[in-house]
Amino acid sequence: MAFALFEEFVLLFQMACVVFLFAYLFSKSRFYTQVLEHRATIATQVLLAIIFGLLSIYGMSSGVSFYTANVNIRDFGPMAAGLACGPYVGLGAGIIGLLYRISLGGTNVYAVALGPLVAGIIGGLVYSYSKRELVPVTRAVIITFVVETLISAFAIIIRILGGESYEKWMTVTVNVAFPMIIMTTIAVGVFCYILHNQIHERKTAAEKLQLELEVESKRNLNTIINTIAYPVYVLDRDHLLILVNDSYCRFIGRPREEILGKTHRELFNQSDAERHWDRVEDGFSTHAPREEEVTIIRPADGQSCTIISTSAMYTDASGQEFMVGVIQDITERKKMQVELAQNEAWYRILFEHTGAATIIINDDGTIDQANSEFVQLVGVPREEIEGTMSWTLISHPDDLDMVKKFHHERRKDPASAPAAYTVRIIDRSGVTKTLHAVVALIPGTKKSIASYVDISEQKRSEEALAQVNRKLNLLSSITRHDIINQLLVLKGYLALLRKKTEEPQLIDFIDRTNKATVNIEHQILFTRDYQDMGVNAPAWQNVKTTILDALAALPMGSVIVEVDRPDLEILADPLFLKVFYNLIDNSLRYAGEGLQKIRVESQRSDDGLVITYTDDGVGVPDGDKKHLFERGFGKNTGFGLFLSREILSITGITIDETGTFGKGAEFTLRVPPGMYRFGNGNGSVSG
Repeated sequence: MAFALFEEFVLLFQMACVVFLFAYLFSKSRFYTQVLEHRATIATQVLLAIIFGLLSIYGMSSGVSFYTANVNIRDFGPMAAGLACGPYVGLGAGIIGLLYRISLGGTNVYAVALGPLVAGIIGGLVYSYSKRELVPVTRAVIITFVVETLISAFAIIIRILGGESYEKWMTVTVNVAFPMIIMTTIAVGVFCYILHNQIHERKTAAEKLQLELEVESKRNLNTIINTIAYPVYVLDRDHLLILVNDSYCRFIGRPREEILGKTHRELFNQSDAERHWDRVEDGFSTHAPREEEVTIIRPADGQSCTIISTSAMYTDASGQEFMVGVIQDITERKKMQVELAQNEAWYRILFEHTGAATIIINDDGTIDQANSEFVQLVGVPREEIEGTMSWTLISHPDDLDMVKKFHHERRKDPASAPAAYTVRIIDRSGVTKTLHAVVALIPGTKKSIASYVDISEQKRSEEALAQVNRKLNLLSSITRHDIINQLLVLKGYLALLRKKTEEPQLIDFIDRTNKATVNIEHQILFTRDYQDMGVNAPAWQNVKTTILDALAALPMGSVIVEVDRPDLEILADPLFLKVFYNLIDNSLRYAGEGLQKIRVESQRSDDGLVITYTDDGVGVPDGDKKHLFERGFGKNTGFGLFLSREILSITGITIDETGTFGKGAEFTLRVPPGMYRFGNGNGSVSG
């Protein structure tokens, strides 16, 4: 008897393993996402009821007969459905289990058949009582154990009342009821444990994303305001200063640590502070930006000054609202406006307070004038710069020829040299700095004025971000490789399992699982091609060459591809090739046997350039057009056209399907001005 009991446990454990696999797959499905987010539709609930009902049927049909009883885990499906998906799904699954058990017949069939229904109802009630949330694992185990015990006790009582002998019903109790209670309880416990793990993973991922957004938001805000020459501050709803830039500290005349956490009432005189307090309250109430000119006492020196106070509301990723304010001290500007007609000193003042390193360059390359920002930038005293130093002395050797070329071209034709570009210099201490330069010729002279902004930190940040992206891509590649290896193992075991059974229903389950495994593998491999989207900077790409490269990877057969402008170049993400690869691949897959020619044409329009891709196939049905670029839509991976649109959108290019069904597909790409040009090219494309 002990050996028979052991065999029953082994069989029930095998059944439970299938259940555990189902639990894992269910926890990753979109249906469970809908349940977790309390947005499951009626159709979803009906489908889930059927799926869990089939689990109940599987539990019964896979059991083992003992005397007049059947050892199985029939109640698991309805109980799990109720606990995880609610009363309606639990009730539906229970009804399916009840009807199937009645159809099997047997002794005390109606008493036994009530088990799945009762389990589904109680599981659903527990879900509702727990505010539509999955109960903790321990509670689920206790509830399942109690319910299964009561169901088994009820069935045994019916047997006793039916006149069954003591020895027989006692044997059934030990060899049937106990294993069913234990294994059903374990199955429900593990099922809830798997779902709780998934819930925890989702919550952790959401919290991590939220934290990253908050950190990134604060980092970006701090970086931005510290590049602004004007005093900038950020207030929370309690009027507390939580962020200020260096200019604001100078304006107040206190270090940052003595400013943060205080209100303006603690920094300004009473009159100015109360006016500002009222403006802040009005800003939080109306959420409208404000700009006004006011006269205040500057805290740094106690002098009266005229400022333009600008403020706007800012909401971070967590939904918390702040006020961002900018103070422009226009006291000197006011004075200059009065003295402008008779005093040339305004020019030097303006030159000194541009907020950027600025110089005036003579025709021979010497620096005529330099402001303080430039003196600080290069680390050379003003007297060693003005009238004596040539800008070539601080230019980086690798950039010197380029800058010289621009300098000479600008004097021949100002429009022939770029007005803005990136250049490197080497300051007196030997540090290389990357600058954003804006240069223009002063009208009526051979002199030019150049302003420089130090973007070295930005460049380092960009390089650091690129390094992070490379590491993330490496991690993605390793993870993808590991997943594919595990899928290979899974497919191997599924193949072995299929050979071990001849049961049609189980074979069907195995085939469906294998198909899902293959689909997962295809989607994992598909992500490999698009992992670099948006990582690298957009580049100019010849459309004809791009199409040729795409054709090399496709089975074109006798299909001809024509391009009307072989000299057309587009500024796009380096994955631009994938756009035409997906378009041509879709034509080959879905245009029909009549497909003979694909043509790519371009034409200027009022708002840029229009590129038209057409084929002579059957075209796209009208009902599919509005979903064509949605993620997951389609018969293959469901991502090709979706990602094509995302690739194009990086540089502002749009794509739409504008063809007529029955007359061939037609995709229209609209390229904004500045994102296309015409170079040199030749020939037509055929394949």
